[in-house]
Amino acid sequence: MSSSIPVTETEPANMADDALPTRLLAHARYRTEPLVGRLRRAVGQSTLLERTVWHAGERLHMREPAGRHRPAPVGVSGRYDGATVPSFPTDADRGPAVFEPAGDINPVLTAADVTDFGRTDCVADPFLYVTEAGDWHMFFEVYTHNREPTAAIAHAESADGYDWAYDRVVLETDEHLSYPYVFRADGEYYMVPDRWAKERGPAGVTLYRAERFPHEWEPVADLVQPATPLHDFSPFRWEGRWWALLGDGTDLYAYYSDELEAPEWTPHKANPVVEGRPTAARPGGRPIVFDDRVLAFYQDCSHRYGERIHAYEIAELTPDSYVDAPRADSPVVNPTGGLGWNSGAMHQVDPWYDGEGWHCAVDGNLGLGYQVLGEHHWAIGIYRA
Repeated sequence: MSSSIPVTETEPANMADDALPTRLLAHARYRTEPLVGRLRRAVGQSTLLERTVWHAGERLHMREPAGRHRPAPVGVSGRYDGATVPSFPTDADRGPAVFEPAGDINPVLTAADVTDFGRTDCVADPFLYVTEAGDWHMFFEVYTHNREPTAAIAHAESADGYDWAYDRVVLETDEHLSYPYVFRADGEYYMVPDRWAKERGPAGVTLYRAERFPHEWEPVADLVQPATPLHDFSPFRWEGRWWALLGDGTDLYAYYSDELEAPEWTPHKANPVVEGRPTAARPGGRPIVFDDRVLAFYQDCSHRYGERIHAYEIAELTPDSYVDAPRADSPVVNPTGGLGWNSGAMHQVDPWYDGEGWHCAVDGNLGLGYQVLGEHHWAIGIYRA
């Protein structure tokens, strides 16, 4: 999750029509009634009122999981012992389909689990990693609205992929950090967090390498410096090159490089490779590479920031061409409606094949009343596909 912003910062004064803001922020875009907008502005101007409203949202939607049905752990020891993890292409015999909650254990991580980031509002953008021994790691954003910086990258651990224990913040700079895309390449651990410096202008894409996994990370290369705000850099290997997708919620961009740590990756000749597609133009998780296609996940930002996840198959990707199409069953991850931790929006999925199916980290946000209760209620769950 990149930071959602109060209405006064994201809506131009003449937002009566449905035109997009001229200053692309690539974060939350609201379509609110004037009365709701005025109410939300009043809440934001009072810390006490803002805290009261936030707690009301948590109490209404963030229920303790029943935990009566916990799936049996699946052995993944030795499955991810290669120099590149996950592999490109994947060794899975099929792609993920029918994304469903894993038992009644969700949410597995909430703001209440964070112990070292002050008063935390929410957690979001989960990325998994599986070790040679079969231990599960999760990296995710921790966010506090009235803090500078507003967000950092934290870490949690699990022996079975279902029962998660919060560890600590592992990466913090003077900028908002989110979307901690973690992977292993040529024996080294890497992370590409999304940077957002708010009023400093478009933030570049910085690649980090682990000095000591999972807790110590050092910057090693600046891969892309976009001219306008672009977010959620999602790298993968395809036909002998490194590729990456990133977007602004309306347009999708692609970059490539022969070397992972090379500075200034080359922009695709046709950038933006997709224009005017708010339903699927901002990455929403790790792409899965097969022998003949790439399965990419995108956030639907057409009505609400990160409302659901669409799956697209990229059939053609070269320095000169880009062709994709939605999968027939898209959207693949949807909010539930009603009340609950993921009742209003779900904007991230990270599937890992475990030999029997796909183990997926997801995030979700509340639905009913969110226009007043605020966007800072993301939590993390585990799905199966």
